Amino acid sequence: MTLHVIGNICVDVAMRVTALPGPGETVNAADSLRGPGGKGANQALAASRAGAAVRFFSAVGQDGEGAGLLDRVAAAGLPVIDIARVRAVTDMSVVLVADSAENIVASCVACARAIGDETVAAVAEALSPGDAMLLQGNLNNAVTQALAAQARKAGIRLAVNASPLDGSAFPSCDLLVVNRGEAESLSGNGDIDAAIDTLHALGARDVVVTLGAEGATGLCGGARFWRPAKPVKAVDTSGAGDVFCGVVVALWHAGMALPEAVERAAGAAALAVTRPGTFDSCPTRDEMQAIMLRKD
Repeated sequence: MTLHVIGNICVDVAMRVTALPGPGETVNAADSLRGPGGKGANQALAASRAGAAVRFFSAVGQDGEGAGLLDRVAAAGLPVIDIARVRAVTDMSVVLVADSAENIVASCVACARAIGDETVAAVAEALSPGDAMLLQGNLNNAVTQALAAQARKAGIRLAVNASPLDGSAFPSCDLLVVNRGEAESLSGNGDIDAAIDTLHALGARDVVVTLGAEGATGLCGGARFWRPAKPVKAVDTSGAGDVFCGVVVALWHAGMALPEAVERAAGAAALAVTRPGTFDSCPTRDEMQAIMLRKD
């Protein structure tokens, strides 16, 4: 029942600004924060703390930044045996966080794009009946499609977080998790219900679309659902989507009904936005357990 997460890990450099800059504008940051990040690592950590048995496949550079990331990931409780060292500078993301808690992110993904046939083969060998796979948009499309093919060959369920968007179509999958903007871009439709129908027709059996403060909506077994967001005072929203996705997929993999998994994941994301950072904002195992037991 292993959840195989294949995605990126990077150094996040977050800077807090009064407001996000416009085109051509230079702004001063009030402070900065440096730590682990990357969609793959963030989602793997959230899934693990939500109770999944996670194997995390990724890559870092053969440099000090890469070694530091391996130490931080191991200290957080994730296994690092499947994180390769490649001949590239360790990936980095720059995150600007406004006082409103909104953010913009730019990422270097040389290491993520270096993940190739060797990792695909290692993942294929590790798959067993009852496992599941989680992919994001940081890998190159050929590798994403090859991993999806391995999931189908092994007869396991595949979840995809189609973010960031690179213009490639997402592979056919059992669960697609996207935000509102991604849903609109992938479907070509600005109406969320119509966008969900299109994404389903394009190959996603079930769909979850996050709507920020408006909660999350989706399609499960042909039935629509909506769950509200948890009202909190947000400090930094940059890690919320990854926490949400990791928790949703972990609980879905464990057999929880998707609408219920979305409700629990919303609680985890609400806690994450009250803290700075991405990887480091993830709720602890004890906090996750409390969220799972909550009745509201």
